[in-house]
Amino acid sequence: MKANELRTQELSELDFQLKELRKRLFELRFKQASEEIQDAKEVQKVRRGIARILTIQNERARGGKTEGAAHG
Repeated sequence: MKANELRTQELSELDFQLKELRKRLFELRFKQASEEIQDAKEVQKVRRGIARILTIQNERARGGKTEGAAHG
């Protein structure tokens, strides 16, 4: 899911998605350890999804100041 789509969601929806992605990551790591994983890129996709959600939650906690802001 894209970051712009995630920004339109409620905090409770983001929390639920984060919980589900973490559960999925756990399952994928278990499968990866037992060499049963089909798509090796799936772990990377799930980790990026988790990172996107955490970034949006942090932006909201800070008041959304970082969106589009240049660091200098």
